[in-house]
Amino acid sequence: MDALSRLLQLAQVQVLIDVRCLLGGGFVLPHAQLRQEAVFHHVLAGQCRLQLPGRELQLQTGDFVLLPLGGEHALRSASPIRSAALRMQEPVMQTELALPLKTNVQVQSDASVELLCGRFRYAQGAGQLLTGWLPEVLHVNLGKVAPDSGLPVLLQWLRAEAQGASRPGAHAVIDGLGQVLLALALRAAPQSPLPAGLLPLLADARLAASIRAVLDAPGRSWTIEKLASMAAMSRATYARRFQALAGCGVAEFVLRLRIMQACAWLAEGQSIAGVAEAVGYGSEAAFVTAFKRVTGRTPARWRRADSQAPFVQQQV
Repeated sequence: MDALSRLLQLAQVQVLIDVRCLLGGGFVLPHAQLRQEAVFHHVLAGQCRLQLPGRELQLQTGDFVLLPLGGEHALRSASPIRSAALRMQEPVMQTELALPLKTNVQVQSDASVELLCGRFRYAQGAGQLLTGWLPEVLHVNLGKVAPDSGLPVLLQWLRAEAQGASRPGAHAVIDGLGQVLLALALRAAPQSPLPAGLLPLLADARLAASIRAVLDAPGRSWTIEKLASMAAMSRATYARRFQALAGCGVAEFVLRLRIMQACAWLAEGQSIAGVAEAVGYGSEAAFVTAFKRVTGRTPARWRRADSQAPFVQQQV
């Protein structure tokens, strides 16, 4: 299994497409901060604006925007609303369809933008470590960077499922197609400028092979020399390239991969001592120290904590 797929599996990512929007005229749709959920918007057609604290993005057909930390934001009409008198009526939610439709237009031809809006949920610990490695705002135009991905067929299928009355399995189909949409966006993102982090690292074919190796065998005694040899690089070249793409050192990244896997095994009910050995620690005490360093909690406290409890990621 490739590294990105394995990380999404460890994080137990579940995609939920919530609503399809058909909007025209002047509009503002505020979105509150989410907790332990990411939020995304995909522009099926037209243009609009995404307003974030201190910045604004112009969105057009094909754009996919992901906010991994579920930050507060607002969707606005492409043209600014010049006065309160021009503000549209509140959108009406039509719930009789397989996918609820939020609209303020009578006919589809009056809409200036069509959107799919949803969230993805993720597991405490492993999922939060994954989202912490993603850019604060991921903005990619799938129509431009993934033209041969089968995206038009996927969107046609999504529309067909969404616009009709709910059929058996409709929500599973819609959310499953949303999972594909998310994976396509994460895979295509490195083709656009990105800050250092997980996605540029995984897009590098030589380095990604070593990341897969750590995921496949987190208990091995991994050194920079071993990983560099897998990438056919010198130790120094590997370390420099890794730091430039990932924005962190090799040892830190290996640590975080191990703790992601540890979180998944602890959630399954495996013993702390067994997990410690499986992810490469010679003693339970050393594992507890490393786990707390990354998550802010001991493994025992982490496992006892409610799944919705706040997560504090520490510097390593």
